[in-house]
Amino acid sequence: MESSWFIKKMYDIATHHFHKWYGLVATIFLLGVISLSVYRLVPDGKIAFRTFAIEIIVLEIFVFAGWALHVWHFPKRSRKKLGVTIAVQVEDLEDLKYFKKDFLSPFKNKICSLNLPFDVLELKNHQAEKIETDDDARKILWKTRAQFCIWGSIKKRKKTPVGEKYLFSLHGVVVHKPIQEVQKVLLRKEFDALLPNTVIFEENLQFEGFDFRANQAITALDYITGRAALLSGDFSTAIRLHESLFNAIQNGQSFPINKGALKNLLSLEYDQKASFEYHTSSSEGDYAKSVDKSLNYNPNNYGALLKKAIIEFNNSAGNAKAALNTIDLAKKYAKGGYHWLYSNAFLNFWLGRYDDAIQTCEKLKNKSYYGEKITIQEVVIFNENLLKKYNKPVLYYWLGFIYYVKAKNLASADINFQKFVQHADNSMQSLKIKAESYLAEIKKEIGYK
Repeated sequence: MESSWFIKKMYDIATHHFHKWYGLVATIFLLGVISLSVYRLVPDGKIAFRTFAIEIIVLEIFVFAGWALHVWHFPKRSRKKLGVTIAVQVEDLEDLKYFKKDFLSPFKNKICSLNLPFDVLELKNHQAEKIETDDDARKILWKTRAQFCIWGSIKKRKKTPVGEKYLFSLHGVVVHKPIQEVQKVLLRKEFDALLPNTVIFEENLQFEGFDFRANQAITALDYITGRAALLSGDFSTAIRLHESLFNAIQNGQSFPINKGALKNLLSLEYDQKASFEYHTSSSEGDYAKSVDKSLNYNPNNYGALLKKAIIEFNNSAGNAKAALNTIDLAKKYAKGGYHWLYSNAFLNFWLGRYDDAIQTCEKLKNKSYYGEKITIQEVVIFNENLLKKYNKPVLYYWLGFIYYVKAKNLASADINFQKFVQHADNSMQSLKIKAESYLAEIKKEIGYK
């Protein structure tokens, strides 16, 4: 009886604490007992004791290798997908099957059905129990090569006034290499905030409770992955994830996400998409659709308004009045940006409002912003292309100004100012005087006769 109790105790230790050193010892002990039982405690001569001992040693080596793999091996995400590590410690191992069936399985199924770009990496219970802080979770992300970690615990509390209850806590951590550190911190806080830390539900509602948490986790992943994708320049993934969430909210589903914030994000994402389409061989129709989408989500999107002005200018065969009205609207939402000054100056030049254009040019002399070199390149290309289609001498003045004041390219400025002086008509006398003044400055700086 005592030996039977002892063996049962070893079995419990081996099955419930296999990841501990004493779990390994208990397993090896049980294998020894089983082996001796198979050989009827003492080999009867059919097999040499030496052979028997070697077999036991080999078996124990395999057991140790399996134990080491079980304890120290972490799953790794594939390189083609984003990784989501699930590290939830289940306090009572009897509840582990409910967690796998009612949380993990629905979670994986929803990721599959929504065609989301995630590898779900499930940590073993003994690995999950070591995660107590965000720093612990970030170490796990490094080991699994994942970008997201959903960690927490499931505990059952007995003898409450209404019976047994589950306490299901979840936290979220996110890392994304292309994103600046300050943005990573903001994403971590958002991710964690989307997973209400602890949900309490009664034992008889365990399926509903686990399924509810799975839905929360999917929603948080959709939103935060889209945010991270947007910050990394992957507007396609951001749009796909956020638009599906927005449509679900529109259809009456409840999510812990601010609808207005989601619309602003989608507006930014479609604005990025439009920028990409503008600089590639995409059709103007695709570009215009993206701009419309951006402004549908947020009519005050500064970048999209600037792009809308370009579309209006191109669609109206050079009639710039509608475009100028849009630029005036964009100015209200610039928030310290000065891109609109380039559009304003160009459109006033085009419309023959030279005094207004010169005033804007004077403002441009004293303004600069991050990324202005890209704007300058875009403006130069845009105007040089227009000169191939239209006889607009004033654009030579505009290009000369940009080359001289902004690009510091004196040779190109000289060429364009000279072309302007050569082709200017009587309505451009004030501009001609300024151009000749710039030419004198360039001559003095370059030193040619």
